Amino acid sequence: MTADGRPRAGVVGGAFCLMRLLPLLDVLGSPVRQPVEAVVDGCLGAGGIADDVLIALDDFCQAVGPLQDFDLPASFEQGIAAVALLAAGAGRPYPAPVDERIAERAVGEWNALARLLADRSPPSASAVPADLVERERRARREDVRVLTASEHDPTAVLRRADRLAAERAAMRAELSVVPALFGGCPSGACGRDCTWPVCGSSAANCVRSRAFRPQQTLAARLRREHGAEAEPWYLVTLDLEAADDEPFEYLAEIGTDGHELRKVAQYMDGSLVRVDRAHPVSGGVHLAPDRLPPWPELEADPDRHVEETSAEFFERRWEEGLTGFVGRGAPAPEAAPGARPSW
Repeated sequence: MTADGRPRAGVVGGAFCLMRLLPLLDVLGSPVRQPVEAVVDGCLGAGGIADDVLIALDDFCQAVGPLQDFDLPASFEQGIAAVALLAAGAGRPYPAPVDERIAERAVGEWNALARLLADRSPPSASAVPADLVERERRARREDVRVLTASEHDPTAVLRRADRLAAERAAMRAELSVVPALFGGCPSGACGRDCTWPVCGSSAANCVRSRAFRPQQTLAARLRREHGAEAEPWYLVTLDLEAADDEPFEYLAEIGTDGHELRKVAQYMDGSLVRVDRAHPVSGGVHLAPDRLPPWPELEADPDRHVEETSAEFFERRWEEGLTGFVGRGAPAPEAAPGARPSW
C-alpha cells in the first residue's frame, strides 16, 4: 500500500494480468481458480491476502513440480499460481522489478497457449483465439496508462478492473476450445483423476505420498508460523565463488532451532570432509556457530545456490564421508577394520 492507503502500482498491475488469466483457469476447471481470485481481490482492495490463500497456491506449485513442457494443463495452472504469488509479494527473489516479472510471466503463459493452439487445433477450427500474446501486450500498455492516470484520478483503477471483469465471460467463451486440447479438463496437480486439494494418498501418482517433503517452501514456513511443528531439514549449498582448494558443495542437516547439526563438504576432486556436534571442526570445515539466515535471504545470495534435499540423500553422502570420497560407500568393519571418520 502507498502512504495514502492505495494499492501499489506493481500490485495492481499484477491483479490486472491475473484477471486476464482467470478465464483460462475457468475453462480448465482449475482448483487454483479460487485462490487466484482471492489474490486479485486482495491486490485491488485493502483487506490484504490471507495466509491460507498463499499456502494453497504454493502447495499446488510444489505439487506440480518443475514441469518443462507446456502440453500439460497443470503447467498453465502452476504458471498462473506463480504469477499470483508474485502479485501477492510472495514470489521467489528475482533481479527485475516485480511488475516487470509479472508481465513477463503473463506473456509467457499466453505465448505457450498460443503455440499449443497452433500445434493441436485442426485446420478447420474457426473458433481458435488468435493474437493472444499481442492482446496481452496491448492490455499491459493500457494497464500502465491507467496506473499513470490513477495518480490524479483514483477511480481509474476501479474502472479498469470493472472492464476486465466484464470481459471475462467473452474470453472464457473464446477459450472454451482449450480443454479439448488436453482430452478433457484436469482436476488437480496429479492429473485427470486427482481430487486436489483433498487427495487420496493411496493413489499411485498422488503427490501427497511423496517421501520427500521440503520444509522451506512458502507454505511450510507459513504453516509453522501458525503452529505447525518444526522438523529437521537438509540443505545443499553450492559455493559459486569457491577456489580450487576450497569446498564447492556443502550438505547440512539443520535442526529445528536453525543450527547445523551435521555437515559434509565436497571438494572438486571428489574428496569429502564431514563434521558434527561431537567433532565440529575438521580439515578447515566447521559447523556454523550461528543460526542460518531465513530461507529468502539464503535464496537471495548471488554467490551461492541453495536447495533442499532429502534425508535419504544426506545420509548416503554422510556415509560416503566415512571413506572421505564421493561414491565410496562406508566399508564393512570386517573389510576395513581400521576405517574411521574423516576427522
